[in-house]
Amino acid sequence: MAWKLRLKPNGGTPLYKQIEGSIRDAIGSGRLKAGERIPSVADLATELKINRITVHKVFQRLEKAGLLRSEVGRGTFVAANGDGTAQSANAGAGGGFNGEPVKPEVARSVRRLREGYAGGLRQLLAIERRPGTINLSGGVPSPANIPAGLIERLTRDVFRKNPARIYEYCGPAGMLELREALRERLARRGVSVTSDEIIITNGSQQAISLAAAWARDEGRAALCETPTYTGVPGCMMLFGHAVQSVPWENGAPNLDTLRGLSAGRRVVFYLCPDFHNPTGQSLSTAARQELAGWARQTDALVIDDEIFREMRFEGEEPPSLYSLLPPGRRVMVGSISKTFMPGLRVGFLVADRPLAGELVPYKRYMDVGGPSLTQAIAAEFLRDGYDQHLETIRAIYRERRDVALAALKEQMPAGVTWTRPQGGFQLWVTLPRQVSSVQLFLDAIEHGVSINPGPVSDIDGRYLNCFRLGYGHATPAEIRVAIARLAEIVGKLAARGADDSSGLGINL
Repeated sequence: MAWKLRLKPNGGTPLYKQIEGSIRDAIGSGRLKAGERIPSVADLATELKINRITVHKVFQRLEKAGLLRSEVGRGTFVAANGDGTAQSANAGAGGGFNGEPVKPEVARSVRRLREGYAGGLRQLLAIERRPGTINLSGGVPSPANIPAGLIERLTRDVFRKNPARIYEYCGPAGMLELREALRERLARRGVSVTSDEIIITNGSQQAISLAAAWARDEGRAALCETPTYTGVPGCMMLFGHAVQSVPWENGAPNLDTLRGLSAGRRVVFYLCPDFHNPTGQSLSTAARQELAGWARQTDALVIDDEIFREMRFEGEEPPSLYSLLPPGRRVMVGSISKTFMPGLRVGFLVADRPLAGELVPYKRYMDVGGPSLTQAIAAEFLRDGYDQHLETIRAIYRERRDVALAALKEQMPAGVTWTRPQGGFQLWVTLPRQVSSVQLFLDAIEHGVSINPGPVSDIDGRYLNCFRLGYGHATPAEIRVAIARLAEIVGKLAARGADDSSGLGINL
């Protein structure tokens, strides 16, 4: 490439305008031609010794002007010649799925289709529940299991110990005392990190968003397990990714599918290996090692979601996937929400120091920094009371899981199967093929029970004959009643045959 960008740091013109002007001039003079690949955001920022956000801003402006185009998994290319003519539609092919690039307009169209489908499902789930409906749809802890007065006590302790720190920003990486408390806790779990390799986020969803934004700037294609919590591929699509799914099969993401989708591409792959949402399954040690081997071979970045890891009821704990992944190309996300209270909105991201340093500016521009008060409360709880709280709630949710498993075994008709999680808040039920979980959802609402139909857990609406059963919110007695009602409905739907359920869950 003949073009070389030069900056004048003391020239009085903002850096982003200098970069934009240089690229415009190079395209106009013909030094940059249509179809030519230009350096990535990361490479250009490193070469010029400036912040990635500055370069990203320039690329966005030039894309809107029709001068540049980005292809997921390939990079950024000149979209037009100096005379304004566009590049050939076939030029530069080879970076997308099956060798074809994913064009921005295609990614946008797919995203709109998926958002329309997801919107239909959200409307379905928003159907009004009658009073007394038993909630088997949630995958979070029940507020009823938070001891009365606990938040008040923690808040008093926080203000008794240097209240001045609560009145100020605590920085984009988060409050140091909370990062230190998390570092100590992770060390006890066999993950050795430093406090500057931890970023405090507003829930784990923001942690995933940081990684997704960074991966988009890196030109990485996005892969996501399925079924999954669809907020994950949703936030990836928000940053321009054309997400492709890797199905869980036999208790782990299908490695052959993963290899096929990542062949010849730099990818980011999200998965929840511990008490997976929605199936409740966990990766074996062997499966973790195989996945880590794939990551080393492909230069992939893996997002390891350990949000449920501390909710183990039984069984030997496998090594943290993060500890097995290649350094520099791994991200762990976690939260105190799933073990304490979702409303606290305290999550965290762990990455090796160079990558963590690159992610901090993204956090700064998203929100400057999280609330100091909630971070201080979380730090206080981790130091005083959290371990006892975990012991208490593990016993509560283990009992509920056991009741759910026993009720399924006693009540469900032949042909219905389910997972047996060793922890967490949910399990996955598979119905006979002719039974639609969407129809089951609608009938169950009429009978005072709420579930999550399978298509809700897949961005492309699959798993029509499956549903997530969450045992976090209902009492043991309610779980027994609810599963008895579900079993009766399933039996009736199965007896009707395939005709009654055809199409349900697809044209929403």
